[in-house]
Amino acid sequence: MVTGCLLKAQLIDKMTTYEIAKRLKVFKRKEIQCSRPGNQRRHNIGNAIVTIDPSSASSPYPSANGNAVQFFGCGAEVSQTDFLKILNTMEESQIERFFFWVSPNPQRDEIVTWLLDKGFKPFQGTQYPTLIRPVEEVAPHATNLRVERVPRLEIENRADAIRQIYNPWNCSFFFDSVNLSEFEHFLAYENHAPVSAAILGIHGNTAYLGWAATSEEHRGKGGQNALIKARLNRAAELGCQIACSETLTMLKTSLRNLERNGFEIIYEKQVFVWES
Repeated sequence: MVTGCLLKAQLIDKMTTYEIAKRLKVFKRKEIQCSRPGNQRRHNIGNAIVTIDPSSASSPYPSANGNAVQFFGCGAEVSQTDFLKILNTMEESQIERFFFWVSPNPQRDEIVTWLLDKGFKPFQGTQYPTLIRPVEEVAPHATNLRVERVPRLEIENRADAIRQIYNPWNCSFFFDSVNLSEFEHFLAYENHAPVSAAILGIHGNTAYLGWAATSEEHRGKGGQNALIKARLNRAAELGCQIACSETLTMLKTSLRNLERNGFEIIYEKQVFVWES
């Protein structure tokens, strides 16, 4: 008899990187729709997620710049007309720097050609790997920290501590997503104080492990490994079969923790930058 774990591994083997990208697009769209907009505007052009945020346009880093095009070509065939419409939208918004994230899709090579022909440059910096693994129950991580799945009231009561965990990064999504059934929130405590945080996203049979952070003074205590395993066990409880996560290669500890917990890189997003 083939075990459940082997069946899940075989399911992953049959999945294309295109399918993984389409699933991640669902989580990204929910994240963007949920986050506090501020000055950010959102567009759906050529089935891509296009965001415009003039307040972050000066950032030279893709992760910190809210002027972006993501998942172009993922889920629907796109044309050069769609591509030019995106460029015109950025130009009309007077955006002088934005990033074009290219995830796996059937037109990937074609899209890259369009980008290079228009003067986009490959981003010369950290890489952005996507990782997956089968979902199965795992042993909790050995740590003195206590991990809990937390409700809205606990998040509201611990708001200051959660902000400190994510400092200096924006953590508004942790608070904004508490009413969405697709997302569950986890905290790791030292004694009674939250020191690490993370979110589990669920869509169909896919779990997404993201939005993880640990306050600087509490790093190295096992918080992230404990949160990874707790979320995997929750995903198994909910019947998920595949777990996905994303990180940056410059975040060596984050990448190492994911790989230590059975995640493997399935692809790296290509990032291109436009600077007028």
